[in-house]
Amino acid sequence: MAKAKKKVETGKEKTPVVYIGPGFKDSLLSTYMVFADGIPAEFQQDPVLKHLFVPPEDLNRARAEVARQGSSLHIFYHEALKQHAKGAKK
Repeated sequence: MAKAKKKVETGKEKTPVVYIGPGFKDSLLSTYMVFADGIPAEFQQDPVLKHLFVPPEDLNRARAEVARQGSSLHIFYHEALKQHAKGAKK
């Protein structure tokens, strides 16, 4: 049986990711939204949001980490909330 080929772009594999950060009505992002071709370009350089995209196979572990106070994903999640609140006040 042949293996399924992964999408490749300029040497980097494109694999699905799930966004585990907060969702906002005024944003493209919704919690648990799946992106088939990896992290969207507009979020790849974001110092906070880029950490809130995880492979589907890591979803359960990542959800637990977001809930665990003091973990890196918990900190990134709450930093995303702060960033959004600052942007809404402008």
